[in-house]
Amino acid sequence: MAWKVVLSFALPGLDFGEAAVAPLGAEVVKGVFRTEDELIKGAGDADAIIGIASIQPFNRRVLSSMPKCRIIAITGIGYENVEVEAATDLGIAVTNVPDYCLDEVSDHALSMMLALNRKLFQVSRAVKQDGLWTTDMKMRREILPPLQKIRGSTLGIVGFGNIGRALALKAKGLGMRVLAYDPFVYTTVMETMGVEAADLDTLTRESDFISVHANLTPENRHLFNYERFQKMRRTAYLINTSRGGLVDEGDLVKALKEKLIAGAGLDVNDPEPVSRDSPLFALDNVILTGHTAQFSSRSEADLWRRPIQEVVRALKGQFPSYVVNPHVKPKYLQKWAKKA
Repeated sequence: MAWKVVLSFALPGLDFGEAAVAPLGAEVVKGVFRTEDELIKGAGDADAIIGIASIQPFNRRVLSSMPKCRIIAITGIGYENVEVEAATDLGIAVTNVPDYCLDEVSDHALSMMLALNRKLFQVSRAVKQDGLWTTDMKMRREILPPLQKIRGSTLGIVGFGNIGRALALKAKGLGMRVLAYDPFVYTTVMETMGVEAADLDTLTRESDFISVHANLTPENRHLFNYERFQKMRRTAYLINTSRGGLVDEGDLVKALKEKLIAGAGLDVNDPEPVSRDSPLFALDNVILTGHTAQFSSRSEADLWRRPIQEVVRALKGQFPSYVVNPHVKPKYLQKWAKKA
């Protein structure tokens, strides 16, 4: 049997590990399919698809047009644009890479927090461009404040999955008090790590830094909006390395201009990439890093090669390892195991 594996967002020059399916006699088709119609046309007859859920719409219409597809292997952690219920109904396994870039993203969030607090970019610019030094009153009165000691300050983590937990351990090592909000995680999990469980309003009021690590859902889109910014401390910073849609960027700009909060670190935006005329570019107290938090040489290898390993399992008739819709298993095995 000649399998067809579609790399539906194949960026040029990247090794997707496609050599792993060669022993199965699979045909590998590469393309960049952004829309529903492009996916249907380019991958409608695929047995397996590797995609990017933050960009591509794997909804019921698209999935229903793929009668041979047994697996959608997502690169990365999030799968917000995959209609998982539809995939389950159709016997399609949806997989992700749940342990992808845990250290990279938590390191990035921590770096943003430290850079914002210590005003590293503003101070560097003042030294390089204006020749200011620690003895200049402009440096002390206009550029440095507010600047607080990290030890003893409070970090609020919204979303206590693997990345949120990795960040919590690093923050505890710096002597920070850590609060966490996640309605899907037991408070005992937080407490065993020395983290205080909190409701979202309490976390918002008491945190000096808020770092967002939640999956994007219809229910939490624009979770951070003008009303929430009004509840934050005037000296607090918001850091988002998760999904841009969790923050209403128009409201964020308004809050920053009104000095409701001290600054923001954004690795993700909505939409992406950020428009060059966005007011975010003009704000001195905003760090933008262009969705690079996940990057390292090791994480890049995991991002592209782990999904192809799941595809190999699926084409062999096995149930994949990292399935986000485990309830599909009986239907999946009945439909596909006999066709390996």
